[in-house]
Amino acid sequence: MTHNLLGFAGATHQTARTRHGWSKALQLAPDLYPGVGGKRLRGTLLEQAYAFAGGRGAAPAIIVDAVELMHAGSLVIDDFEDDSLTRRGQPALHQVIGPARAVNAGNWMYFRALELAAAAFDDPARSAALVGRFIAVVRQCHEGQAIDLATRIDEVTPRQARVTALVISRWKTGRLASLAAWCGAKAAAGDPQTLQAVAAFGCRMGICLQMKNDIDELCELVDGSDRCDDLRNRRVTWPWAWAASELPVREFAAWQHRLWQAEEQRAKFRSLAKDLLDATHRRAVAEINARLDRAVDRLTAAADGSPAARPLAAICDALRVTNEPSKMEALP
Repeated sequence: MTHNLLGFAGATHQTARTRHGWSKALQLAPDLYPGVGGKRLRGTLLEQAYAFAGGRGAAPAIIVDAVELMHAGSLVIDDFEDDSLTRRGQPALHQVIGPARAVNAGNWMYFRALELAAAAFDDPARSAALVGRFIAVVRQCHEGQAIDLATRIDEVTPRQARVTALVISRWKTGRLASLAAWCGAKAAAGDPQTLQAVAAFGCRMGICLQMKNDIDELCELVDGSDRCDDLRNRRVTWPWAWAASELPVREFAAWQHRLWQAEEQRAKFRSLAKDLLDATHRRAVAEINARLDRAVDRLTAAADGSPAARPLAAICDALRVTNEPSKMEALP
């Protein structure tokens, strides 16, 4: 991990009182610290892309930490915007320290990630390219989040449900995974073709990650969890997109009406979640696994069949799903 990763920036103001105030202000949950919480999927993706592009030894820790910190900041902001109660089984940060301080902490993580990216290389041109990529990605993630926040599944047509789910997934989860893969290849001084191949692979994998996460939240709700952010906020998620393709238009409209009637009643949300899973899980299994297969095939083709692609492609194994939605492993 990078030295002084969460350190106070004001070197001329590091009095005991200031340091205490800073520590209290940035009261992060332990598993939000980069490299501690979750399964570090993006960090692993970066490290394998670095090796795939010819990097020797370990990928630069400062770049791994920058990506993980950017992701952690997005979790804090997303949880606040979704009014989530929990994150990874613990209270969401804004529930612990309040909305104002949580938003401040999430934004600080973005800026600190950019600062780390700017210091990643001795060559100013390479660092500038890295920072530019970070800025472009986080901007697009926010645009995807804006669509997610502004669109309600009970207000769209079946066709709009599918298109919107894909746009949100590509711009949010897909772009952030793409950033991780691109950064790994960039750190290894990969050629433009390699950079393009790993970035595309990361985006495709990220879309599948979002699909799986959308299913996982429904599975956990059916299994007794109280987390129902997507249904409570009427988000356009992949189970709804698949239902829009599987159900007759009138039946899909009836399900939309059920969501509108559920309001804040957990029992009604749980019943709807079970019906969504029952109606769409076969479609989900087929689409997620087929997309992962295509991502691996295209990466392998870009590498001319080289075995070097195997460790990077193997990350997809964690996202493959079975015919039993209740058995799916949750990912952060």
